[in-house]
Amino acid sequence: MSETPATNPAATPAPKPATPATPAATPAAAAPATTPAAAAAPAAAATVAAPAPAVPVKFIARPMNIGVAPFLNSQPLIWDMKNHHKLFNVAPAEMVQMLKDGRLDVALAPIVVKFLNPELQVVPVAAIGSKGPVKSVRLLGNAPWRIMQRIYADKRSQTSVLLARLILKKWYGAKDVEVKTVDMETFRVAGIKPWESVLQFGDIALEMPPTGMNVLDLGAEWALRTQKPFVYAVWMARDVQVAREIEMDLLACKNEGVKHYQEIVDGYHGIWVFHKPQAKEYLEKNIDYAYTPKEVQGQMEFQKLLKEEGLII
Repeated sequence: MSETPATNPAATPAPKPATPATPAATPAAAAPATTPAAAAAPAAAATVAAPAPAVPVKFIARPMNIGVAPFLNSQPLIWDMKNHHKLFNVAPAEMVQMLKDGRLDVALAPIVVKFLNPELQVVPVAAIGSKGPVKSVRLLGNAPWRIMQRIYADKRSQTSVLLARLILKKWYGAKDVEVKTVDMETFRVAGIKPWESVLQFGDIALEMPPTGMNVLDLGAEWALRTQKPFVYAVWMARDVQVAREIEMDLLACKNEGVKHYQEIVDGYHGIWVFHKPQAKEYLEKNIDYAYTPKEVQGQMEFQKLLKEEGLII
């Protein structure tokens, strides 16, 4: 996936369609007949209920080009979507330009995109957020956070970088922290100096950190300091008309997707980096897909604090 921002739509080829994991649900097996002997036997341990059968999503909008980041936490929001719309794996930092030049109609974009591009339209049906520990957005370091002078990060998400800078500056007193871009897939985390930290987000942050390193979960830190939810990404459309047309489709995909965490985990190609039970628990307990007035309050608090600390204009 290219890290280079999209430019002229005439000069830049269309992105490659994504193939997110949205496996069909397996029908539950019929229950075996109960024999008299079995009925008389002591009760066995309770079995885990089979997942609810998948209900095909009914789409009402015309087929659209939709951008998503290729992370596990986005999969419940795009359940069954590829059967009607065209999905594209897009780096979060590239989504804004692709929305503006019309190559994407809708994208699950970082919330900072809205702060910096108010002309884009939020589709208020779902978000990727947290109300406590998020697990998939974290800082790693070898010394107290107050002495940090540098953050190593990749350039896929402005939101995670700004959240890390805000937390270090406002609540740990680390001023003028430099952000240095690296390829996080190959970067040697264990080799950083005491005044340096590493920002990880997405699936890579669900791996075990190097032994002995300090870990700062940014979702947990935000909740502790503000007592508000945090919104990492929301659906955004290139204009009001598209937002209104796609709204019910996005809501229908979310409402069905959150019923099928196990199928999503079982079919997700990157799951080898952490255990499936942990991945399912992450979707169920760490990620918040709601976008209610409470989430909007958390979003507005983030924007306000960023401006107060001079991190955005």
